[in-house]
Amino acid sequence: MANLNPHKKAVIAIAGLLVLSLSLSSCDTLRQKFTRKKKQGEEDQTFIPVLEPEEYPAPELSPEHNYKENYDLIKAWYSDLWTAINDRDTAKYTHYIITEVTNHITQMEKLVDAPTQANLVKLAGFLDYYKASLDYSWQARNFSRIQSDLREFDRFLRDHLRADRIQGHFVKVIQASP
Repeated sequence: MANLNPHKKAVIAIAGLLVLSLSLSSCDTLRQKFTRKKKQGEEDQTFIPVLEPEEYPAPELSPEHNYKENYDLIKAWYSDLWTAINDRDTAKYTHYIITEVTNHITQMEKLVDAPTQANLVKLAGFLDYYKASLDYSWQARNFSRIQSDLREFDRFLRDHLRADRIQGHFVKVIQASP
C-alpha cells in the first residue's frame, strides 16, 4: 500500500466513524419512517353514511322483449363481422364475433317454440363454414362462399326471425305471485 501521510489517515478514519455512526443511529428513524401505524383517533372518526333506498325498475321478463334485444345485438355483431372481413382482422377476433352471435342465437332459442328453434339452428348453420375456415390462412379462405353465407344469414334473419314475424311463437312465462 502506498505511504499515506498521517493527516489523510485521520480524515479517512473520522469519515469512516462518521458513516458508521450515522448508519447505526439512523436505523431506528428509518424503521419508524417506513412502519405503518394506525392513527390515533381513527376509530373514533368512523363515518357511516345513511343511504336512502332507491327503487329500480324490475327487469323485463317478457320473452318478446328479450328476443328483440338479442336480435338487435346479433345485427350489431353481424355488422362487425362484415367489417372484420373487409379489414381482414385476425382470426381470433373474428372467431370471437361468431361466438357472440352464436351465444345470442342460443339465448333466443330458449324464448321460442320448437319450429322457431329449428329456424334458429339453421341460422347458426350459416356461420359454420366461416367458423371452420378461420383455421386456414386468408389466402386459403373462400371469400365468395363466406360472403354468400353471410348474406343468406342476414336474409334468413330478416325474413324468418324478426320479432314481428314470429308473433305467437314465444314461450309463455309463468309469473310467480307475490
